[in-house]
Amino acid sequence: MLTVVFLLGYLIKRRKARLKNAALSFSTGAFALFLLIVAEELFFSYNSKNKKEVLVASREAPIGGILLKLYEDSTYEIGVLREVRSAGTFVLKSDTLFITATDHPKQNNYITQISFIIKDGYLEQIENTGIGFLEIHVNKLK
Repeated sequence: MLTVVFLLGYLIKRRKARLKNAALSFSTGAFALFLLIVAEELFFSYNSKNKKEVLVASREAPIGGILLKLYEDSTYEIGVLREVRSAGTFVLKSDTLFITATDHPKQNNYITQISFIIKDGYLEQIENTGIGFLEIHVNKLK
């Protein structure tokens, strides 16, 4: 907002000091935004252990979406946006994905076992427990 004020001041009075102030204001705002993004990734990252993802699938919903991440070491995390609700291991057999929770998801009112069929660009849940389907964003599964 301050950048716009300085730019308007420059356009009206044609003083280079106002243009310099606009550039400085814009640079400061861009740098602050960059710092916020870096801080969020460093301190609030969903994948805090920096594991290599082999599959990322999600579904958006008005109340809360679902995010599923499968990792190279045959582990997974499922939850909403930045909160992991359940974690465990997965097994891939042909085009079917089986995930089993190793934490205590019943305490979190979450699912202990889920099976998905991998189709073109999405995962379709075999037994409907409320997830239904997830759109695949990254798929490096073999």
